[in-house]
Amino acid sequence: MGVEAKTRSAHYFICWAFAAIVLVGFSPATVAQSHSRLSRAKEIAEVKAAEEALRQSQLTYDTAAANTILAEEFVGTWGYGERVDKRQFLSLIGDRADPLEVLNYAEMQVRVYGETAVVWSTIHEKAIYGGKPAEYRGRRTAVWVKRDLRWQCVTIHTSAFDQHSLIK
Repeated sequence: MGVEAKTRSAHYFICWAFAAIVLVGFSPATVAQSHSRLSRAKEIAEVKAAEEALRQSQLTYDTAAANTILAEEFVGTWGYGERVDKRQFLSLIGDRADPLEVLNYAEMQVRVYGETAVVWSTIHEKAIYGGKPAEYRGRRTAVWVKRDLRWQCVTIHTSAFDQHSLIK
């Protein structure tokens, strides 16, 4: 095969390879993945908004708002082993006798798995409990389920940092 034939053969190969790459780039699977990423971004934003709504309901003692955000089967497990159901958590949220001064989440990560989302974050809480100031720092995991086009929190678990690893 002469040099000209080899060059033409290489040129055809490059053209076919480029065409194949372009076709794969616009394949239905690629378009579906792109749509899935956009959908996931929308779902993540919705879960973050629900997280913020729950946080605000706690800071403002708004049990009516919290009641719609929490699933009926909600269970919370707090950092020192306490376990509460929805009714008990709503009672805590509405208790102005133990004012919640600070409730912040940081390092938040959200993963959506179909109609379920898991949120990981750190938590910093300052409050007055039984007339005494208290501060809590730890990790927090919340699980959300999408029902009737809205996200509901089904569980929250917090785990306290030990005294040697407190965030400052």
